[in-house]
This record gives sequence, C-alpha cells and structure tokens, in this order.
Amino acid sequence: MARHSLAKRGAVATVALLLIRGAVVPRPSAAAIPTSPCHQVSSRRCLLRTAGLSLTSGLSAPFAHAASIATPFGFSIDTGLLDPRAPPDVAGPPADAEVTASGLASKILLRPTCALSSSKPLDNPDCERANPYDKVLITYVGWTPDGRMFDSSQNEKRVIRVNSIMEGLTEGLVKMAPGETRRFWVPANLAFDNKQDPKKPSGPLVFDIELFAIERQPRPPDSLKAPPADALVTDSGLAYKVLKSGSGTQRPTADTNVTALYNGWSKNGDLVLSTSFGAQETFLVKEVPIPGLLEGLQLMVAGETRRFWIPAKLAFGEKPEGRNLPAGMLTFDMRLMSINAAS
Repeated sequence: MARHSLAKRGAVATVALLLIRGAVVPRPSAAAIPTSPCHQVSSRRCLLRTAGLSLTSGLSAPFAHAASIATPFGFSIDTGLLDPRAPPDVAGPPADAEVTASGLASKILLRPTCALSSSKPLDNPDCERANPYDKVLITYVGWTPDGRMFDSSQNEKRVIRVNSIMEGLTEGLVKMAPGETRRFWVPANLAFDNKQDPKKPSGPLVFDIELFAIERQPRPPDSLKAPPADALVTDSGLAYKVLKSGSGTQRPTADTNVTALYNGWSKNGDLVLSTSFGAQETFLVKEVPIPGLLEGLQLMVAGETRRFWIPAKLAFGEKPEGRNLPAGMLTFDMRLMSINAAS
C-alpha cells in the first residue's frame, strides 16, 4: 500500500512538473526541435503523453478536448486545469473594445511582432495581413458567454483557410498580423449557422486567437460553383474561357509532353492542385488524372491561358471514392508554357 501511494505521489509530481515545464519553458531552438517527440506542437498534453500517460475524452471532433488522463498507476487525473479559464470579460466586450460596422468586437491581447512597441503603428508597412483566401497558422480557444469552453486547438497550431470558418472570425483574422493575440466577441449573426449543424453552440461566442504565420495562396476566381454565362461549353460539358491568347496552331495530343503552370480549386475554395506548391509542371497529357482537364489541355496552344470549369462527372464525381479527393465541380486556371514532344 505504501509503495502504491509512493508511486501515485511520484506520478502526480511528474505530471505537475510537466505542466509547469509546458507552461514556462521557452520553446526549443530550431536545432533542437527534431530531437523532441513534441517538436510539432507546444501542447502540454503532448508532454503528458511522453510521460506514458494516455488521453481519454468523451467528446468528438471538432470540439474534442481531454476530460481525463488515464495513468499507468490505476487512477485518472482531471485535465480541467489544462484548459484555459474563461476570461473575466467573457460575457461581453469591455468599453475599450474595437467594434466594426458588422458588430464584431475585438481587443488586442498581445501586439504583433511587426509592432511590438506601442510607438509603432499597427498599420506600418511591416505588418502583413492575410487575404480571405489565404491560409493562416493559429491556436485558438472558444467560449460561450457563460464561460463554457466548447472548442480549442489544445495549444496545437492549426492551419486553416481564412474564409473557410464562421463569418465573424473570417472578418477578424484579416485584421491580425503574425505574432498577434486577439480576443473576439462574435455576435450570433456572425457565428455558427445552427440550421446547418444543431450540435454547434448557438448565440454569441468569444474566441482568443494567436496568429503565427500567413501562407499566401493564389486568388481563386469568383465563380467556383458554376461557370459564367459567357463561358464556352464543349459537348462533354467542359466549360472554359480564354484568359490570354497563345501563339501558333499546334495543339497537344494525349501522347504529348507539355510544360504548364496551373492552379485548381474545389467548389468551396480549397486549393487542390498547384504548381506554385510543388505540383508537377512537365508531364504527358495522358497522365492527367482529371478527364476534364485532359480534354481541356488538348484545346490549347503554347502560351495560352484558359480557365476551365470541370463538372463533377469529368472530375472526381459528387462522392469521390478516394480519400481527400474534392467533390463536385473543379475550377482550373491553366497556362500552357510549351509543347515539348510526342512520346
């Protein structure tokens, strides 16, 4: 019995030490990062896992957070202390909060790296901000006005597209610069649409968000869900517009090797394929896995830029079988740089 109590006290002490270290130890240098099992996250839960502790939760994504930690010693530890406490002004924005015309209120908790000193204006040229279609690296915590935490990144950095989330946070994120932490009071009309998902909390919400970095994305076309009325349509249903004329009359065949630059988006605005992010530039036309794009390439001449609206039947379908394949219509901007040779 004494030995069990000693082991239990030792485990609790280990957990307490890890919590303290997770809270106050500076982040490791770049050289030290690869040696740490928690090198990709700053989560205290990750530190706990390295001590042989497993996390359990009764909640499911996307609002999951651990309710308890099961230890190897036969007891569990309540992890409520791991979750940030609700701020004192969670019920409503203070008088000094900034309020936009839409009703979104916010307050800077930590100034961005580009303007750490209050003597340096927040709109100085060094302060870059995201466009709605860019991606950002953030951590966040969300509360209801009664102080209940309903969502959290659990101190682990997440990459999101700015305009893929609720309207209020999309508006808020474009105000932030890297290094900045800001609190948002999101009115109900800018928060969740409960008609779409009744499991999400209704009413106004409060978020603390820290922004670490901005990942620039190519600007998507305005028409992603359907081609415009002036687009040309082939017999197969492929729609297109010529954005820039090319030279010559030669067009590639399925066996032709070509070099092209392209960006492709799903109907909800996600960038699915881009040579700007490592997609192959030189390839055989017949190796293109999207039937609509394979057809479209053979309509082009060197130097030409076209926009293609590829219906689901010429893409991956409405319900793709492959994991992470985009459903529905795809939109591609394609620039045919050169027609190289037949295989």
